[in-house]
Amino acid sequence: MIASISLAAILAYIQSTVVPASALFVWCSLTVLASLLRIGLVFSPHSPQPSGNATRTQLRWFRFGVIVAGAVWGSAGFLLFPDQHPRHAMFLIFVLAGMTAGGVISFSADLFSAIAFSVLLSLPITLRLFAEGDSLSVAMAVAVLLYLGFMIMSMRRINRNVSENITLHLDAGKREKEMRESEERYRLLLRHLPVGIFHYDTDLIITFCNDRCAIMLRNSVDCIVGLDLTHLKDRSILPSLFKALKGEMSHYEGRYQATFSNAEGWIYMTCAPVLDDSGHIVGGIAIVQDVTEHKAAEEKINNLAFYDPLTELPNRRLLLDRLQQALASSARSGREGALLFIDLDNFKTLNDTLGHDMGDLLLQQVAQRLTACVRQGDSVARLGGDEFVVLLEDLGEYDLKAAAQTESIGEKILATLGQPCQLGAHEYRCTPSIGATLFNGHQLTKEELLKQADIAMYQAKKASRNTLRFFDQQMQDAVTARVALEDELRKAIQRKQFRLLYQIQVDRLVRPLGAEALIRWQHPERGLMSPDQFITVAEETDLILPIGQWVLDTACAQLKTWQQDACTRNLVLAVNVSAKQFRQADFVARVQATVQHHAIDPALLKLELTESMLLENIEDTISTMNALKEIGVQFSLDDFGTGYSSLQYLKRLPLDQIKIDQSFVRDITSDSSDREIVGTIIAMAQNLYLGVIAEGVETEEQRQFLVGKGCEQFQGYLFGKPVPAEQFAAELITVVDASLDQEDAKERL
Repeated sequence: MIASISLAAILAYIQSTVVPASALFVWCSLTVLASLLRIGLVFSPHSPQPSGNATRTQLRWFRFGVIVAGAVWGSAGFLLFPDQHPRHAMFLIFVLAGMTAGGVISFSADLFSAIAFSVLLSLPITLRLFAEGDSLSVAMAVAVLLYLGFMIMSMRRINRNVSENITLHLDAGKREKEMRESEERYRLLLRHLPVGIFHYDTDLIITFCNDRCAIMLRNSVDCIVGLDLTHLKDRSILPSLFKALKGEMSHYEGRYQATFSNAEGWIYMTCAPVLDDSGHIVGGIAIVQDVTEHKAAEEKINNLAFYDPLTELPNRRLLLDRLQQALASSARSGREGALLFIDLDNFKTLNDTLGHDMGDLLLQQVAQRLTACVRQGDSVARLGGDEFVVLLEDLGEYDLKAAAQTESIGEKILATLGQPCQLGAHEYRCTPSIGATLFNGHQLTKEELLKQADIAMYQAKKASRNTLRFFDQQMQDAVTARVALEDELRKAIQRKQFRLLYQIQVDRLVRPLGAEALIRWQHPERGLMSPDQFITVAEETDLILPIGQWVLDTACAQLKTWQQDACTRNLVLAVNVSAKQFRQADFVARVQATVQHHAIDPALLKLELTESMLLENIEDTISTMNALKEIGVQFSLDDFGTGYSSLQYLKRLPLDQIKIDQSFVRDITSDSSDREIVGTIIAMAQNLYLGVIAEGVETEEQRQFLVGKGCEQFQGYLFGKPVPAEQFAAELITVVDASLDQEDAKERL
């Protein structure tokens, strides 16, 4: 722009002597205004990062300025053209041609601006030359047009080249920026990676180290860069570093002690060679991971998998592994081993009374004492709950010697565990039941050995507790039979193989009062089985619950049938209830639902309960009984005298009747002790306003004695055996006839 203003001033000065002053003034004024306009456009505020719309607006203003400048310079072809001065005319044409060439260079980036400037500048002088009319002027006009055409073609080539150069420049700048950003990201990535990274040269000098690596080495990046790796305190990683310098990938995993501190951890390192452009090794790069926490977690998981977290003893999994090894060792050496299965007596009671914290404390003390009792090389494991197992190895080559050693260690365990344990403020004496089994080689599997020791332990618990029992085959046979019986019981429930028999109950005049429902199992192979052959297994396996519900439902259905007959409508039916059945949370609701379903009089339903079940959770027992008493259900205390009832509890229970156990009735005619016991029971019941029924009455002498003592109700073979419901009617007629005969005899007397 300065060159344009300077050239305009020179042109005005040269032409001032040959053109009118008014024309010169007008052109100079236009030139000044055009220059001011362009200066204003140049210095107008621009956005540092203009948007697309702003850029297009700036381009329009730029083109407007170019058009104004081209028009002003083009007007010189009219205003400053001298008529009679050829040299001044030639000077004007020369200046305009130069300006055209300058415009080509200046505005080549925008083809429209370059062409517009050149056309506006050249067209007026061309028209003026044509207007002169002489051949020279016309020739000069044609020459100007040819020059303009040449310049336009040149403009297109120059514009294309400039555009390409600008594009290349922008692309290069963009790539350079992206490269710088990529390098910065790479540096940031390396510096802040969660793993340690360092570069080293062929002399094992560290040339780069990221922050994580510095943290792992317990020092700053500045101190580590330049470190000679051959001077490391722990040289265990050097072989891997050297391998990378030989062109090999290498790895190291193990413990490592930091050079700048005594800190030790577990690392995993991968090393790789670094090559230059020609493929020569110029150093190595190492990626280091601190896996100390990972290793600690692995160790913790391993402990959880193989050790009991409470006692820190081996668990079942580790015990089975050690037992398998012991069997293999025994097979090689021919020496015996033993397995002791230990269960703490009454541990559940301790948890219920003192709480689980005290129970856990006891288990920890037991674990410590067991470990102290065994030899080095023996194993103590906790299977769960209050069950422990001791594995003894290398006991000798003979059964008797091995058994003697096992018994000696078992007695030591009994004595040690029998010492009082201090559980907080409580002193507790622990007693164990121990089952033992011997092994030699692979005669039995580890699971079979554990099963044998478990069976022996249960025999010890049944015997007297706080004792040791060795496994024998009779135990195994009993357990096998029990398992088979359990399986058959399940099938019996599904196949409805149970039957109810009814044994009549009478008063002192042998008049029918009711009956007791007695369950039998119609076994397809063993025939009719009594309850003492299967009820214990049913109670231990919870099969008693569906069986008990079936008994209750069937008995109520029979009561419904009896209520429809005038001869039996007033009979009371006694139904035995198991402890587990009675302890069900919804037992009351089940009884109510059954009574309602069969639409029976609940006063004719009598539930027989045993002493032991009544005294467990006495408050809950009373609550359950009262809930059923409210709807009319009666209660009888079964087998009275065989348990451990106290008068304090007995008078609190909402009972209606006491049943004297047949074990006392059997010998009352010959045993004075039984006579005294029976007399006391009857007197006590009368004082408590409770009814009394004697079961197992088989002779008239027994009945006469009981009548003499005040017993009012009787049950036994003297009056009738348990029979199916369809035979019960005939049994009832027989009893009624006997009752009538007895009344007639009394009247005759």
